[in-house]
Amino acid sequence: MPFDGWLKSLPTDTPRHVRTDLEILRAHPFSFLGAQQVVNQIERLSAHLGSQPPLIRRAAISYSLYIRQLDAIQEMENGIRQSCARDCQRPPVGCCNSEHHVILSLSDILIARPTQNSLHLAHVLTTLQNREHAHSLEQGRLIRPGYCSHLTATGCTLRMFKSPRCIHYLCPQVEESMTAMHGDNAAPFLAAMHAIGSCVIHTLEDFTSAAVIEAAETLFPGKKSAGEH
Repeated sequence: MPFDGWLKSLPTDTPRHVRTDLEILRAHPFSFLGAQQVVNQIERLSAHLGSQPPLIRRAAISYSLYIRQLDAIQEMENGIRQSCARDCQRPPVGCCNSEHHVILSLSDILIARPTQNSLHLAHVLTTLQNREHAHSLEQGRLIRPGYCSHLTATGCTLRMFKSPRCIHYLCPQVEESMTAMHGDNAAPFLAAMHAIGSCVIHTLEDFTSAAVIEAAETLFPGKKSAGEH
């Protein structure tokens, strides 16, 4: 997994809030991550974002843990990423045909009029996106020109800081594959993903969805905390 190497590469701003951030953020469950993964991620991002206001810093860390859980869910055997590779109707680019990684576009801002906190969080997440993207390129990954600027020959340069638009999108082929595999049990997860994926960001609560994780816990009960292995 590329996460730990990238987290270690982040420069430290100040570690003075790490202990408090750990106490507050670890109070929430992260069902699809191992305990040490959670601790490492909070420690590194807290130290890196130390000068940010507490609300924004913790929102950014929480977002990263949420996205990493969805990444783990998508990586499951015979799951979403395998379905993308197997069933995509537009290989090899699929849905990565535009700049969907942008968290808040100008049109998003004009339509939704997001709060100042949401704008601040989007700026912090975009900066972290840029760092993750640059780190991926430093590892030798090559951009596939003509599509999303984060698409390489071996997939997206982003794992931990995909946009809400990217991480929640499921194409019809993936939805059909999940329904075929899980039957009616897949419906709550698909509905929750669609609801947050189509939501226009206005407040901090619009970046993530507890309903997505809850539905995934029901759909994949034996896969929780897979990161421990």
